[in-house]
Amino acid sequence: MFFKKLSLVCALLFLIPIAGSAEWHSMGPYGGTARALAYNPANPDQILLGAAGGSLFESNDSGQHWHPFAHLGSDDLMFKSIIFDYSNPDTIFVAGWNVSGTGGGFFVTRDAGHSWNEPAGLKGKSIQALAVAESNPRILVAGALDGLYRSKDSGNTWERITPAGNSKLKNFESVAIDPQDPQIIYAGTWHLPWKTRD
Repeated sequence: MFFKKLSLVCALLFLIPIAGSAEWHSMGPYGGTARALAYNPANPDQILLGAAGGSLFESNDSGQHWHPFAHLGSDDLMFKSIIFDYSNPDTIFVAGWNVSGTGGGFFVTRDAGHSWNEPAGLKGKSIQALAVAESNPRILVAGALDGLYRSKDSGNTWERITPAGNSKLKNFESVAIDPQDPQIIYAGTWHLPWKTRD
């Protein structure tokens, strides 16, 4: 009896992943690396995809069809982060790093992608992570190879918030801002997680 029950449990455990995986299917654009995805909070059918080659793609039908949206920076640029400003979705932030070595970039559009600029404070920085404060969308934090940077004016100007030259506070791969208190920031490096309250 025990072995019959065990066999039944094993069979069910085997079928669960198959049933779950059946709900997934691939969608274009094909031939590139999909490193970042974001949807427009005012129009969830609009999805942006960040890829290699400095390329952004757009879908306006929930991922059924894709077309080029923007080409920014160099052909070595790999986009890692895309964020729509939920208070004004015409403002979009994208950031990435150069696959050929050091360097990268941060770009912002205020007119839904018709024009883009690259603020001087992060120009050429290898950006691995980007976050916006839920309680104040003017506050952004960027994780770069050489430290964390914060903007208090919607990405126009940036200041380093980690000590320069610190041997441990570098190589940031992830970042998050407390949804209620933007002074509290969490960040992950290649070797450790970090937190600041001020």
